[in-house]
Formats: sequence, C-alpha cells, structure tokens
Amino acid sequence: MHEYGVAMEVYKAVMDAASKNDAIRVISIYLELGELTHINSEQLSFCFEIIAKESLAEGADLNIMQIPPTIKCKCGYEGVLDSHNSSNCDDTKQYRALSDLALSIVCPECENSLPGLISGREINVRDIKIEVGENA
Repeated sequence: MHEYGVAMEVYKAVMDAASKNDAIRVISIYLELGELTHINSEQLSFCFEIIAKESLAEGADLNIMQIPPTIKCKCGYEGVLDSHNSSNCDDTKQYRALSDLALSIVCPECENSLPGLISGREINVRDIKIEVGENA
C-alpha cells in the first residue's frame, strides 16, 4: 500500500517538528498533495490515523489540499494542466505514469509539446498546529 509509506513519512515529519517545539499534542496537520502522485486521500488519512494511535498526533486533523498539475512553457505561459493542454487524453487522472503525461502535454499558447511540469507531484507538510505545555 503506497499510502501507508507516505503516511509514515508524514508522521515522522510531524513528530520531529512536535518534538523540536516541545509539543504535548498535535492539533492539526496541513498537507499539500499533488494530484499526479495518485495517492488516495481517504486511504492516506486512514493510514495516518492508525500510525498516530497512542502518540502526540492521535486525533489530529489531517487536512489535505490537492495540488493540480501546473505547466510552464518557454513562451511564458504558466497554468493548470487540464484536458485542453493534454493531446492524448480527456482526463489527466487517466494517466498511469508520469512519463505518459509528460509526452502528451501541449502548451495552449504556442502548442509547444514540451512545457515543464512545475507542480502536481509534491507531498508537503505545509503547517502543523500544536499545543505546548505551560513550561515550554
């Protein structure tokens, strides 16, 4: 299960930050998740909940913000990838491999077939809200 490994890495990052800031409880976590990672948000949340049991992060709200794929072209165009800039597919979620997607992206401004992919693959812990003890 791909989501379990990602949930474990998120948990480690959260616990590291909580430890460095003398947290007594993790209240919420804000995670950016690129759509091209093909990670199921519900499964990720479920795995995180299991991993966080009996820790400072137990019961923390995991807020996941989906990041759409964004392209940038040499002509100066920058925008969200959608079915209009994909030459081989009506729905970008149908791509099974990032390499398939990269070969079919077309700039909507100049029709260059090789614009760069600048977002949509990330997994970032953007923010963590914690509770600190009175002595901290």
